[in-house]
Amino acid sequence: MRIFCLITVLLMSIVGISIAQPTGSRLTEPDAKQKFVGFSHIEADLGQRNTLLIGFDRYAQVQARQNIDSVLRLFVADYQKVEDTTQSQTRATHALFRLGDTDRALALRYTPQLINSFRFRDGEEPIQVKTNQDTLQIVWTSAVSQTIHDDFSMYLFVNSLHDIDRLLRSGGINQKLQQALESIRQYKAHDLTSPKMAFNMVQDVANKPTFLQPGLAKSPFLSLHPSIGVGLIRNDWVPSLNLDLEFVPSRFRRISYSIGYISNFFFRQSEAGYYNFLNLGISFYRYNKDGRTVAFNRQIGSFYVGFPVHKSNSYFEKNTIRLGGTVYQNGLFKVQPEIYMNEFFKNVYPGLRLVVGF
Repeated sequence: MRIFCLITVLLMSIVGISIAQPTGSRLTEPDAKQKFVGFSHIEADLGQRNTLLIGFDRYAQVQARQNIDSVLRLFVADYQKVEDTTQSQTRATHALFRLGDTDRALALRYTPQLINSFRFRDGEEPIQVKTNQDTLQIVWTSAVSQTIHDDFSMYLFVNSLHDIDRLLRSGGINQKLQQALESIRQYKAHDLTSPKMAFNMVQDVANKPTFLQPGLAKSPFLSLHPSIGVGLIRNDWVPSLNLDLEFVPSRFRRISYSIGYISNFFFRQSEAGYYNFLNLGISFYRYNKDGRTVAFNRQIGSFYVGFPVHKSNSYFEKNTIRLGGTVYQNGLFKVQPEIYMNEFFKNVYPGLRLVVGF
């Protein structure tokens, strides 16, 4: 084993290591909010493509843990005791550092680099290119539960975990975080220190902040859904035009409320015309893979009740009520069984509607 280690060190001394990663902000990447915990995020450029990223729900959580340097010193000391020096220097390492009330835990996951890339210059030794950075994720756990909470975590993206010691020797990163917190306090448009607010902030290497999408933490929103459909009612195929306005009170709750309008068109000569309903509904959705945010394009099901508002024929009686819901959804396609009845389940007519959104 000792001979193998000596050979590995000798080979790595012959071929140098270079780092090649994209330089853009992680918070501007697609689905950034699903990749990192917390409603809000701070990303600070530490120079030389090293980055600090903090995910949190409340500003007070970051204030309570401003002394990152002391945590990093603990990590460096622990990591040096268990580091596997036989691993290739081009492999990417993800280190999960758990801080408990009385102890610490460190889990290391290695991802090998599948493609070996090299750079050459005349008169110099070849340089092997490392394409993925190392990641240190820091979480806090309690004596009661070792579960990783989804409301606060720190990430350090570095070219190599060895660079953390160099960052500490050159002054640490506490000052970078303190400058970010000061920029948040000085933001004029909203009080971003309020627990009701959420935002992303990117701080460049010169400590200049850029705020992305500041707003309410729960992010309520309205969504308009036009669609066309065809329903089977009383053995008749009845096309329809549909328009639904959906209110989502929180992107972290799997429920929404809607008001909709449907126009049914009849073409049988004796009953040609239209019959329109105003619908009130409630919908339920699945979570995204992160288990926290909701995938509003993946509906579990819905229920609605409709009341007649306009008509040009007598296909239904005046006091007819429409009951229905979504039992299957695939993208913009929905299957909706429904019931038409007057009074309390008197003269019941079952139906089935196929709907395609656009």
